Amino acid sequence: MSFKIIDAHMHLGPSVGRMVPDYSIESLVALMDRLDIEKGISANCLSLDNRPEEGILDDFEAHKKSGGRVFSFFGYDPLHIEKSLDVIDRYHNDPRCVGIKIHPSGSHVHADDERYRPVWEAARKTGLTLMSHTWARSSYNPNQTYAVAELFEKYIREYPDVTFVFGHCGGRYEGIKTAIEIGKKYPNAYYDITGDIWLNGFIEELVDGVGADRIVYGSDFTMIEQRPMMGVVLGSNLSTLDKEKILRYTAARIYFGEE
Repeated sequence: MSFKIIDAHMHLGPSVGRMVPDYSIESLVALMDRLDIEKGISANCLSLDNRPEEGILDDFEAHKKSGGRVFSFFGYDPLHIEKSLDVIDRYHNDPRCVGIKIHPSGSHVHADDERYRPVWEAARKTGLTLMSHTWARSSYNPNQTYAVAELFEKYIREYPDVTFVFGHCGGRYEGIKTAIEIGKKYPNAYYDITGDIWLNGFIEELVDGVGADRIVYGSDFTMIEQRPMMGVVLGSNLSTLDKEKILRYTAARIYFGEE
């Protein structure tokens, strides 16, 4: 390919949910080389487990070992607001930190709760992109109800100057449809296609709804390998230009400030 891919949604650090057997940085870099992935952004598992500084420092070590190819999301926990904001305040000027991640399903705090307002304020202040886990209602995982797409509209509307990313773009088809309708109203809403979204035609419908320049590729590595969602993009009926936007150029713009 004539361009290098950006994986905009990874999870390094200790985790019990890995599906990738060899998650060493050396193996990750070798895989990225094979797949033409230039760099990736990690929402470290420690950061998502109320250990925000440990997660950032673990990602910094991965950045060093990878030759500068691994970057980091801050983790924000609405149950530990001051602790989360302190880390953002101290490290937000570090170029290795390119976004902020929230996870309402993990925190068990609904995404429209007022305890998330401080992180939206922090995103506005720092100019960092805010990304969240989002999903559809689930009979087998009731915690997903904390992160259904419609709950995010409140803050997307109130903070039009904050770039917000629907991680997993709403999760399953009903959630994706809701997220698309929100995006039609608010141009600061973006979408990453991370996960196991293997629905025929979903990527074409997403592009038709909001445009490829608001969609980014992500893998969920180390929970999922990097090839499945890449294959969804490359095997789609999208134009070459739209594929390039999703696999690189949208993420380059909203996370790395590239034009």
